[in-house]
Amino acid sequence: MNDENRYRLRWRYGGKRYSLNLTSVTKANHLFAKKMALQIETDILNNCFDVSLQRYRPTVKEVIINKQKTMVDAFTNWVKLYRNRDCDIDSDYYLTRQMLKRWGKFQPADALKKLSAETIAAKTYNTRLGILRSFFVWAIKNQIASSNPFEEVKPRRAPKKAQAERTPFSEQEIKQILDAFQKDTFCPSSASIKHSYYYPFVYFIFQLGVRNAEAIGLRVKSLDFIKKRVEISEVLARTIRGTHAAARIRKETKNGKVRQLPIDEILITLLQPLVQGKDDDDLVFVSPKGLAIDDRMFQRRIFRKVLEGLSIQVRVLYACRHTFGSRCIHEGLTPVMTAFLMGNNPETALRNYTHLIELPKTLPSISSNK
Repeated sequence: MNDENRYRLRWRYGGKRYSLNLTSVTKANHLFAKKMALQIETDILNNCFDVSLQRYRPTVKEVIINKQKTMVDAFTNWVKLYRNRDCDIDSDYYLTRQMLKRWGKFQPADALKKLSAETIAAKTYNTRLGILRSFFVWAIKNQIASSNPFEEVKPRRAPKKAQAERTPFSEQEIKQILDAFQKDTFCPSSASIKHSYYYPFVYFIFQLGVRNAEAIGLRVKSLDFIKKRVEISEVLARTIRGTHAAARIRKETKNGKVRQLPIDEILITLLQPLVQGKDDDDLVFVSPKGLAIDDRMFQRRIFRKVLEGLSIQVRVLYACRHTFGSRCIHEGLTPVMTAFLMGNNPETALRNYTHLIELPKTLPSISSNK
């Protein structure tokens, strides 16, 4: 029988009731339990039944091997059933599972040492630490592990340094970039698809500060030209399979927040031709082939070329979002309002978007008493 996610054998012999706890429920352990049941029956028939049950208990070696074989499977099941995620899609869980596979056969007590030996950045270490700590809490409850090696481990301190690739653009740089896209300044004359094709997409991200996946996943029904609003409630997120259309999955925004953003007449003029004749569930921004935009390829093949042509420090497309946040703070919007518009919390807005876009020409002078 299956008792609390473990196999337990129960039987009567010589007027006495016996019970034997075995290993956790897995396909391999199911065969092991059947083997033990058959061994007990055979011994009873041959009058050599071991009343101490020592002969039928799994050896320490067998228990260890069974646990090692099922640790990755247990992790996969935990992610799917208890975290409601998919190890084959969500990169953090996928990479953590791949790490467990690389470790091979290991004792839970050695897991912390193995994690510490991984050559990964502090941010990655902390992410996997949190995942494994939660997993082992569950593993203890289900008798897959006897202790949590990550219970009292503190996160690593990540060096605080600015991400140059996300440095906000200045007002002048924004105008130069949009002008270059609109006029195809750096687009090869032989190109079948001009840079101006993506002008509305780039303008939309600069103007509203949305995440790449939010713009890529924007559907027609999210636009309200009468109320002059756009609803940001979902994304077409990249997965471990890549950033191309077939690899993306639709889900809620990064932190589950739904927000309404105002759109002006300029943006409405740009968006209306893109949605004409489309159904509510169709994408607003699509590739020339009618698929979801691959922002990684767009960054590499087009956005980077424009920046290089303008002699602007190369940055990722996500820098447009940082530019929006910094501009909001710079223009006097409160961190609370900036966070609301960006779907963040105020602490994040203060930490990430209080960049100096333009240095003041002068600093306050010190008056001396004469």
